[in-house]
Amino acid sequence: MGADGIHSTVRAQLFGPEDGYLRPLGMRAAAFTVMGPLLDERFRNRFVLTDSIDRMAGLYNLRTGEVAALLAYRDSTAAAGGRGAGSIRERLRGEFAGLSAAVDRVLEACPEHVYDDVVAQIILPGWQKERTILLGDASGAVSLLAGQGASLATAGAALLGDFLGPVASAEGISPALAGFEERWKPVVEDAQAAGRRAASSFLPRNKAQRLLRRWVIRASRVPGIDRALARRIVGSR
Repeated sequence: MGADGIHSTVRAQLFGPEDGYLRPLGMRAAAFTVMGPLLDERFRNRFVLTDSIDRMAGLYNLRTGEVAALLAYRDSTAAAGGRGAGSIRERLRGEFAGLSAAVDRVLEACPEHVYDDVVAQIILPGWQKERTILLGDASGAVSLLAGQGASLATAGAALLGDFLGPVASAEGISPALAGFEERWKPVVEDAQAAGRRAASSFLPRNKAQRLLRRWVIRASRVPGIDRALARRIVGSR
């Protein structure tokens, strides 16, 4: 069972290089933590997102006294791994400079080595090859910004266990894996479609899109409209 993430080595061994299956969504995301008592006090018990165009910063505090940062930015040339030469830290500082005083302070303390990767999905025609199966992000990543990845991985693993539990011989493994894929793949594909919808509105491209997002957020507080928006985002399942 290959459950080794969006850049899965098992998948590459089974089906070839990820270039054939990685579908970038036009963005990159970075994440890191910094120590800063003043920042920690400011963001204690809060999760703050900037209301900005083509880039977004989310800041929140941890119980350790650190402040965690999640940065997302538009990148039409997004590809897996690092982007270009030079320091990721300096690139992030350049991308997010001036977004807000708090973001500038966090970027000043940004460590040299941070998570920075393409926001993407994995689209595969099939997950199984003989008695090997892919799970979680290795088979159907929904993207970092869409959420549901951990839930899908955990629920998928539990379902796979249900299919494999009754198997009494090696000959029964492959059919059980095929049954699991037939049952679970439509669920993952629905989540991926919802992820693409969510990603399309995550980073507004202009002031008009940003204003529309503000209206949607305010409308989501109205009973009835909140449920309709949730169904639109996460799908009908």
